[in-house]
Amino acid sequence: MKNRQEIETRIAELRDERSRLTDKLDKARAEERDALIEGKKPGNTSAAIATRIGIVDEALAELQERLGAAAASAERRQRTVRAENALQATAERAKLAKAVDDALTALAAAWPAYQEALRKDLGATSAANGDVSPIERGLVANRQNDVLVRTLVGAGGMGLARALGVETAIRERHAISLAAAEERVAESLRTELLRVRAESPQPNVAREAKQELEKMEKAG
Repeated sequence: MKNRQEIETRIAELRDERSRLTDKLDKARAEERDALIEGKKPGNTSAAIATRIGIVDEALAELQERLGAAAASAERRQRTVRAENALQATAERAKLAKAVDDALTALAAAWPAYQEALRKDLGATSAANGDVSPIERGLVANRQNDVLVRTLVGAGGMGLARALGVETAIRERHAISLAAAEERVAESLRTELLRVRAESPQPNVAREAKQELEKMEKAG
């Protein structure tokens, strides 16, 4: 008997049996009491029924423990699946995050060169009756996204952020790339997987997971 449904079915059956035995016990005790009142030798049926009830109670307690273990095991499986799926999704997002980081790093390198070329050519372009208004103001950000701003500052520093018209209180020492942010997500999921394994009923699995958690805590 391993799965939860089988255990729950058997528990229901034993509870029904206990209810029947309780009724029989009450009846047997009443009969034995009446026998004593009438001066007759009472039977020992109640003792046998009480013993049977005790055995049923022990069986119910054991099945309740098994049910709890089955529920805990199912929860660990669910947590493991969720964490593994999320970790896989995080790995896929990390690839996109790396592409964004690379693009922003390339922009940070190209932007100063563009500014220098703009400074050289703006006057001549204007003198040639060119409409320089689209490039004169540079890039303007209509609204800020804190995550993107942090990535921007991390890629090019405050100079690039100001050049894009982004006014922010974020400083370079607080900046973080998207790939690094995704790595923190992945790290938390790996930690969750270790927490799940640390709760495993298998001693070796649980011990190894706890050791890994302790190492992570010391490293953190």
